[in-house]
Amino acid sequence: MSDAHLALITNTLLRHGKTISSQVLFPTVIPEASNIIANDPYAFCIACCLDRGTKAEIIWTIPYDMQKTLGHLDPQRIYTMTMGQLEGLFKRLPRRPRYVNDAPKTIQDLTRFVVEKCNGDASLIWKGKKAIQVHRIFDSFHGVGPGIASLAVLLIEQAFPVRFEDRDNMDIKPDVHTVRVLYRLGVSDDITPESALEASRRMNPEFPGIVDGALWDIGRNWCFSINPNCSKCPVSGVCAKIK
Repeated sequence: MSDAHLALITNTLLRHGKTISSQVLFPTVIPEASNIIANDPYAFCIACCLDRGTKAEIIWTIPYDMQKTLGHLDPQRIYTMTMGQLEGLFKRLPRRPRYVNDAPKTIQDLTRFVVEKCNGDASLIWKGKKAIQVHRIFDSFHGVGPGIASLAVLLIEQAFPVRFEDRDNMDIKPDVHTVRVLYRLGVSDDITPESALEASRRMNPEFPGIVDGALWDIGRNWCFSINPNCSKCPVSGVCAKIK
């Protein structure tokens, strides 16, 4: 692929990314749940850490479900809960993450960090820090891993008034959507996370993750794994349409 066509694809994705609202990036089953995500950094972190193979609408509603079930979403109080109590909490939720057996340990790790290192203020996970530092923090929580940690760093800039200075350290999250779309666009050589990461770094070395939201949105709404809706896709005009 020529540098000129790669730049054309990148710019087309960037234009689409600017049209994506926060409601699209943080979809919820219940409208009220979006208010918790927007106003409570701890709730935001809970959803980010549990985002593993479950529909986005479910994941971003889970903090709301936890609040309704517990009567609060106070990290200081959740910090005092035993593992058995956390396991019981997740069993009672009306909506659950895919890996429900791992979720209690994930929330315990997150909450310990928020209480012990941030004095209960989850926003201190990122305030005054570089993207690479925040990535390491999220990656240290049970079950999170580098992909979810990358997504968390990207979404922090979308959800809160934060701009990291080392954006070259902010990668896409190579999930089923971003990997598939990059391959079909002809930018990625293979349908693998490694190829997707390499492709996004070639597209925009200064900030590889900037195309993540557009890729994810296109994968969810047009570039389906089966019967993609190419005629309505916002990047159809620059796509190689590789099946």
